[in-house]
Amino acid sequence: MIKNRLFLLAFSTLLITSCSSINSMIPKLSSNSSAPTAIQEAVASRVNPETELYSLTSASISKSGSIVAQSQANKDASADLRSQIKKEVDSLYKSQLDGMDAFSKSIVSPVTSDLSNYATDLIMKKVTQKGAWEDSSKIYSLLAVNKSEILTISEKVFKNFIDNATKKLGSFGSK
Repeated sequence: MIKNRLFLLAFSTLLITSCSSINSMIPKLSSNSSAPTAIQEAVASRVNPETELYSLTSASISKSGSIVAQSQANKDASADLRSQIKKEVDSLYKSQLDGMDAFSKSIVSPVTSDLSNYATDLIMKKVTQKGAWEDSSKIYSLLAVNKSEILTISEKVFKNFIDNATKKLGSFGSK
């Protein structure tokens, strides 16, 4: 019994210490709070939090090099920004539903998740990279999207769904 535990402990230790990409298991930077001061200042000069959603993430430069780290930082920033955008779109759609009558709400509610995903996908096409930096051990990536794009695209997707649903319901009644 003790022999099995010792073997398991030794094996686990060996596995953890031999892993060359242990940094990939550590959570990435999801805000600029732990970025170096110079990068925080650069971010502040490139984005306006009043009009833009943004994400600054980092990836450690490992044996794979800075190109792989840049790719990972971009991927992480994109995922973080997507999450922020989705929350904004969900909030916009929730406020739209709150103003609807019960019948309209019963038609629209089941599809808001799909509409939100679709709007988020369209908004992600408007994301721009506002900066990328490298220090001795990390690569940083800054992605941003204008909040007006989020509002415009979300409303357009929602309005198109309502218009199409209205037309289909109207044509059903005339048959």
